[in-house]
Amino acid sequence: MYKFKILIGLLFVAFLFLITTDKAIASEGTAELRSTVNQTTRCYASSLLMEDNAYTILVSCRDLIYPAEQNVTYYVLWAQPTDGSNPVNLGYVGYGKITVRMGQPFSSLFVTTESNPGSVPAGRVVMRGNVTSISFLERPGQITPSPTGEQIKEEGEQVQQEETPTQELTTREKLFLALRRAGIAALIALVGIIGLVFVITRSRG
Repeated sequence: MYKFKILIGLLFVAFLFLITTDKAIASEGTAELRSTVNQTTRCYASSLLMEDNAYTILVSCRDLIYPAEQNVTYYVLWAQPTDGSNPVNLGYVGYGKITVRMGQPFSSLFVTTESNPGSVPAGRVVMRGNVTSISFLERPGQITPSPTGEQIKEEGEQVQQEETPTQELTTREKLFLALRRAGIAALIALVGIIGLVFVITRSRG
């Protein structure tokens, strides 16, 4: 009975891992924080998931004005968690550079101007940007331009080559998605079978 409970627990954890992997990976990427107040202020952020399951976020900003507004001193960086909970204060942007850590998945970053920063944003949102995945890491493939024609002229004339653009490889991505869906279906079926066997065993006992 004890081993049966352990097996059910492991299957449940595996199922949760499958359905939450997308959210975790979605927070690993880049974000372009653009001005929401018609100014030239802007920030670029990169986020990487580390071995301790926390995110390291590097931010670089341009054209910040100090003070931000009259009697307003601070630019504060916030992250919006994917679970819809309250924004997380990541700290002061300072003089346009900041490196911070985020312990939970997030979907966007934004900057507010604050006179007295707290645990919730109270000032005006001056920049905002959504996190986009790193396509170079998600879709590996070789760029192999293949010439379809070549025209060579004598005495210093340029060589002209026509190249056909390499189409983006999506077969691996489609295969991974199909296998993942099949794995989830098989896991649900396995849990159902184990539950049915458990019920039958208990009724016979």
